[in-house]
Amino acid sequence: MGINFNKIFIKIGETPIIRMTVEKFQNDPNCEAVHLAGREGEIDSLHEMLAGLSKVKGIHIGGAERQDSIFNALKALSPTDYVFIHDGARPFVRQETLSALSEAVVKNDSVICGVKPKDTLKMISDNQVQETVDRENVIIVHTPQAFRYDLIMDAHENAAEQNLAVTDDSMMMEALGYRVHVVPSSYDNIKITTEEDLKVAESILKKESELDV
Repeated sequence: MGINFNKIFIKIGETPIIRMTVEKFQNDPNCEAVHLAGREGEIDSLHEMLAGLSKVKGIHIGGAERQDSIFNALKALSPTDYVFIHDGARPFVRQETLSALSEAVVKNDSVICGVKPKDTLKMISDNQVQETVDRENVIIVHTPQAFRYDLIMDAHENAAEQNLAVTDDSMMMEALGYRVHVVPSSYDNIKITTEEDLKVAESILKKESELDV
């Protein structure tokens, strides 16, 4: 991103990305509480940026890796029925996605969301194409990911014991043999990672503002 501070503190319009993200859950009627994991030196800034959001119940010190940070936050919760795990840099998750996840996790225990890829996908090795992947059988995975609380805790504990490194939480569930179900996400549910993503984010924000008028 070319900056010397956490990208979730960047403002889109007048609002920091992290506040935009948390507001989506603040406004979700199915959400009871929001817990965040942050770097130790950023906890005060997070409290300041999230002031006034009543569902924010805890901001916890993260770990060395993403999965460590999530595990720290999960351990800090009082036992609950279901949890959603979400990237702080995805501020455009839609209410229909949250509602679909809420309904599906009660039935299936482990649910992710995603979208169909728009481009042709190729498997490669040594810069040579090995095969073309059928787009109908793959998705681009987004967050939130929703889980029954006791199961995702078991999955994180197993990952810690096995030194299992993952890029998302559903991989931990797969490692324990659980089936992971899928609901649709939106192409607007981008993870802001690059400078180019900021331009896309501004466009999405403008579209959302026009729809609210």
